[in-house]
Amino acid sequence: MDHFKKAIIDNNISDLKSIYKVDIHNHAITSCTKEYLINHGIQLSNDKIDDIQSLINFSRSNLKSLQLEEKGLRLLLEGNFENCIETGVKIVGTSIDYKVCIRTFNYDVDRFIEFLKSFKYKNLEIFWDLSISRDSYLEEYKKIIIKLLKTKFFYGIDLVSTENIIPNLKFKDFYDLANSLNMVTKVHTGEQLGADYIYDCIMDFNPKQIQHGIHIIEDEKVMQLAKDRGIVFNVCPTSNIVLGYAKNIKEHPIKKMVEYGLKVTIATDDLLFFGSDINEEYLKLYKEGTLTVEQLDKIRLFGLSLFDN
Repeated sequence: MDHFKKAIIDNNISDLKSIYKVDIHNHAITSCTKEYLINHGIQLSNDKIDDIQSLINFSRSNLKSLQLEEKGLRLLLEGNFENCIETGVKIVGTSIDYKVCIRTFNYDVDRFIEFLKSFKYKNLEIFWDLSISRDSYLEEYKKIIIKLLKTKFFYGIDLVSTENIIPNLKFKDFYDLANSLNMVTKVHTGEQLGADYIYDCIMDFNPKQIQHGIHIIEDEKVMQLAKDRGIVFNVCPTSNIVLGYAKNIKEHPIKKMVEYGLKVTIATDDLLFFGSDINEEYLKLYKEGTLTVEQLDKIRLFGLSLFDN
């Protein structure tokens, strides 16, 4: 029996940690563990995270000050990447908000990028995405975002946070530029809102990948559109459940997405908030009968194949 399949069936975390996987829906600053921060002397509140607002509140009260200095920012990122290596993630697609360049590096694009380049590991490949938060976007930031995209350092672009709080038109220029540069265009959609908003994002941004997208199962026409375009869905089951966008693991939409033939990967989203690493995500889906061990292995290998070139 295949090593991965046996490890899943046997619930063997130790073996799973030695098997390569990808995590390409990973938010750079919020993907270390709470234990890692506590062990490094960071005090964290005990606030429960069970919806998007409580998540935002936790982030503001616990992480905001850490991000404003390079030392704190480095701690958060090192915790993320060390966890990736420990859990067998070979390739991480991690997003970092352009506002870090503004707040931590005072608009110094070169220094920001050199800082990101300094994270190098023997057993981990890092692909950086530039993320744009809908909630905090202002027109005055347009020039710095374009400048960052034009460096060609970033592997992808990702539009994050509250869906459709600002019209897609505001962000279309960024996606047109990113697509022209052959970047991996990603967009958070179909987690909070329905299949109609997924359709709007596909038509407006022509994305290569969708973060979450779980409500696509509500409309077969949109599913077929995504299938025809070969769009990859980077799905984070535990995140969806904790925030109330999916009922439970057993009935998680990923089952219907896979059965329909959509391309998916399994990812963690924000490990700091949701406390479920990449191996635990795979195991939960198997234990609850959501996906078979064969389907899980196919997903794992597909994720790795995205980076073959």
